[in-house]
Amino acid sequence: MQETHTPGGPGGSNRRPTTTPPPPRAQRNTGLVPTGPGSVLDGLWVLLIQNEDQLPTADADGRVPMMARSGETTTYLLGFKNVVKARQFLISQGIEGAEPRMVVRGNRDEMLRIAQSANATGVLVDYDPATQAYGSVSSL
Repeated sequence: MQETHTPGGPGGSNRRPTTTPPPPRAQRNTGLVPTGPGSVLDGLWVLLIQNEDQLPTADADGRVPMMARSGETTTYLLGFKNVVKARQFLISQGIEGAEPRMVVRGNRDEMLRIAQSANATGVLVDYDPATQAYGSVSSL
């Protein structure tokens, strides 16, 4: 006697097997993944310092995110994956009066606008001046 299996019956399922992989973790149950201009900044920590008329644009309090220059013409916005790394950078450089600030939807456009006014072309993530190493570089 031959046994038959009927989908949906006892112990069965109406679901067909799939070979489609699950979505990346960032897309699971968290809504849309940020895209568009400046989205590379979302969730990074920047270091706000007083502008002192060095840049043509600043926030309402006269502060700008700290940037780094590579060579004569390339400027990068400094970003850090967490506040601990941001504060370590400030301590290692002896910078006083700077404030680590997380980039979120509410301030992203302003940070992007300021960086673009300084002709920044990218974001240097987790830069360590002692070793001159960094975690990653992304275009703005």
